[in-house]
Amino acid sequence: MRKTSRSTRSTHPLRLLPIAALLAGAGFDAHAADNPTVAELQAEIARVQAENARLRQALAAQPSAQPAATPPSATSSATGAAAGTGPASGAIAAAPAAEEEPQALGAVTVRGKKKIEALKDVPLSVSVVSGAELDRELAQDMSAITKRGANVQFNQNNTRGASLSVRGLGKRSFTETQDPSVGVVVDGVSYGLSQLANFDFYDVESVDITRGPQGTLGGKGASSGVVTINTRRPSFYPTADFQLTYGQRETLIAKANLGGAVIEDLLAWRGSFVAHRARGYYTNNFDRNYSLYNKNRVSGRTQFLLTPTADFNARFSFDLEPHAPQVQNGLTFYHNQPDTFADGSLTDPSGTTARAKFTGFRNTAGVFTEGRAWFQGRSFNGAPYTYEDNYIGENRLNFNQNQGQTVHNKGASAELTWNLPLHTLTSNTAVRRYSFDAHNDEGTPFDISRDGGGGVQYRQFTQELKLKSKPGGKLDYTTGLFLIKTKDDISSKSGWGSDAGAWFATTAQYNTLDRNAGANRGAGLALLKDALDDGAVKGDTYVETTSTALFGNTAWHVTEAATLTGGLRVTKEDRQTRDERLLVANGSGSALNPVAVRGVALGGFASNAAGGLADGNSAAQLALADAVARRYYGAASYGALTAAQQAQVAAAKALRAGQIGQLISGVTSEYDDTLYTATLSPSYRFSERYTAYASWQYGEKSGSALNVNGVSANVRPEKTNAFEIGLKSALLENTLILNADLFLMNIKDYQSTVRVVDEFTTQTNIANGQANPLAYVSAQGNVPKARARGLEFDGVYSGIPDLSIRFSGAWNDARYISFPQAAKPDELAYLPGNYIDQGGLALPGAARWTGNVGAEYRAPLRWLAGGHQLHASFNTAFTSRYNNSDTLSSYGWISGGATSDLSLGVATKAGFDVSVVVKNAFDNRKHEAAWLSYSPNPYPRWFGLVFSGKL
Repeated sequence: MRKTSRSTRSTHPLRLLPIAALLAGAGFDAHAADNPTVAELQAEIARVQAENARLRQALAAQPSAQPAATPPSATSSATGAAAGTGPASGAIAAAPAAEEEPQALGAVTVRGKKKIEALKDVPLSVSVVSGAELDRELAQDMSAITKRGANVQFNQNNTRGASLSVRGLGKRSFTETQDPSVGVVVDGVSYGLSQLANFDFYDVESVDITRGPQGTLGGKGASSGVVTINTRRPSFYPTADFQLTYGQRETLIAKANLGGAVIEDLLAWRGSFVAHRARGYYTNNFDRNYSLYNKNRVSGRTQFLLTPTADFNARFSFDLEPHAPQVQNGLTFYHNQPDTFADGSLTDPSGTTARAKFTGFRNTAGVFTEGRAWFQGRSFNGAPYTYEDNYIGENRLNFNQNQGQTVHNKGASAELTWNLPLHTLTSNTAVRRYSFDAHNDEGTPFDISRDGGGGVQYRQFTQELKLKSKPGGKLDYTTGLFLIKTKDDISSKSGWGSDAGAWFATTAQYNTLDRNAGANRGAGLALLKDALDDGAVKGDTYVETTSTALFGNTAWHVTEAATLTGGLRVTKEDRQTRDERLLVANGSGSALNPVAVRGVALGGFASNAAGGLADGNSAAQLALADAVARRYYGAASYGALTAAQQAQVAAAKALRAGQIGQLISGVTSEYDDTLYTATLSPSYRFSERYTAYASWQYGEKSGSALNVNGVSANVRPEKTNAFEIGLKSALLENTLILNADLFLMNIKDYQSTVRVVDEFTTQTNIANGQANPLAYVSAQGNVPKARARGLEFDGVYSGIPDLSIRFSGAWNDARYISFPQAAKPDELAYLPGNYIDQGGLALPGAARWTGNVGAEYRAPLRWLAGGHQLHASFNTAFTSRYNNSDTLSSYGWISGGATSDLSLGVATKAGFDVSVVVKNAFDNRKHEAAWLSYSPNPYPRWFGLVFSGKL
């Protein structure tokens, strides 16, 4: 029997008893295929509260009437849930605290398909993690959350570059023009960029991880999966709780959540905030006041729940994380790259590496060239700087650009819910803003790079209308409209200081201006400095997207045991991308500018490779050349310079032109398309213990309007056919819940970060006589074919008193099926041709085996009066080895390992708790060998003391 919803308001107190029983914890029928959504439950609760208010008023008007308060009690009817513990990932959803108003009703629940359904009736592969489980071990970011779900991975990078992948699909970085493969939804709001979620999460009720193409139930579609984060919602019942953490590396984390009625039975609120400050583990030795991956975050969220009638409620939410800098870029350890390739040829015969510039190099003829005198004998902070002592090796972080990366994130949403006679109508309107501004360094204390890096200014608007039928008939359906509009300004900056010329000069240019300059060395050194000093180039990519979708999903209950679910989504995409790259600051070397670069006039004078004046110079250009001669050589005119002096000017001009690179006055690409997503999922409930399902999911991920090397190079849409068969089971008298599935995903035109030949830089390298001149630029592109296949499982066991165990894992085979034009990794640069074939190789970041297990033990301290409780928990996430390099370098493999978080504490009956938490308890710092450099795990072992309680 399926639960049905009332469509009219009651005027008699006795008619509230069935709903009151549900609110007290009676729960839903576990076989319901279409139970209400969270928003609909909020509407139902709000409706009951409004009804109660009217009844109290009516009773108060009667003689000797005594108004009765509805008790704020809720218990979980989830079979096997341990007392005092949150539900386990993939099995049990959160039960509200006893003094709080219920936020969800029912038994074993899941929200992965935007519904509250019995997990065993969901024909999808889903993991669920409760907020209580996250809180107990301070798991408050995406990296920690994904260590508690099956076959999902957080790809570590800075706030902008980190990404999510599901089933090995989705690893990418710095690609705002391309949709993420794994969607992120927070409180019903779809995020257009995954980096909007690379912040601390707090006051979380549950997290759902749904695998496979999504979109027929609304929101923004996703080709590989969706991570949905649900925070706790406002309640009319008063609540106040806090958490204060002190830990290693000057860690201080303060959290608080407050809420209750503003106007009884009409307006409730909930306010939450977190402040997280800490030093990073790694320190910048140039200025030890700065550490890498420090925490400098403050965030707050306020929500209001308005319930003016029994059939309407509105939830308004506002959140803000102010601008704050964190130093993340620059956590790089260097080592000497191999001297030779596999064929015996030298890896750096032209002297391009830092090692060559500091200590010297040997060319193919065996001739040794000393290190550059410009960088010899220099001291910083009262000590000499050397390659061996200050640059190469672990913990040799010495850089002078300490501004870090400044980020901010804010948004607002309005969720309106109407309880109609036969349907529930929901409107969700939201806006968000996000910014990122990096100030990067090349990794030395020398004045080489200034204000380099990238930036993002992102804005999005979303609107969703969703109509859902009341359950109980043969057909349960959901339909609606979804709109997302985004605007994005993506900037890239390169600025140079007084040491930049000597650093970026080729060996031949440096020889001309310094080593072999002879009597002209003074002028050569001045030219080395002025060529780039105070100059800057800036590129901007302006992206605008409008995406509208019509979606629908229907469940046909063929029999009580058999259900056939089908869905369709049609999305219209309209995208435009405009690129420009300009010289925004001439600095000291404006006289050394090229005449023009790709049609962008720079005002320089024309000269040949030897430095002689070319034909066609205007009078102004000739005057500029004469000014160069006077400034650096004291000559009356440029024609009076010797051949050696003109060669120096030519070297300085080539050095400057090489760093300015290609300029773009403006190029625009447009992309529009109609995309489809579909699903078909039959399921059959054999008994109360076993439900089997099969599913076919088809998804089309939008292509991109893209410009590469100043030329339009749009990315084609990605097309996925996903097949899945699964079994949901409840065993051992419902103490073991085990869900497993087999999956196969075939992807055509897989969107990924690819490497494209940089024609401009390659030609510049050839002109400068550089060995291995081929240069690449990272861009989004299409890999012809990819595939992921494997086995996934989620489970929870609660058959041992006071102990709850959650586990999940996956065997995953994700690889390129066809990739004939892959960029060559560093160790294969000697091979002929621009590309190699990587068909058949595993995808970057895709481990073959992954898994995690978590447990919590809670038991009363019988020997201690007062009703105190001991609790201990852990979570261990395991991964087999995988290749972390986008080019699948043989130096990119990271060996398998595990990361464990532990917690041990005591809770009092009054609600106060003190715990010791250890994160990465066994100090897993495994990393790739790397060709030249690598980034270590920024979060080694940490421990802290956590105080929490309720007021």
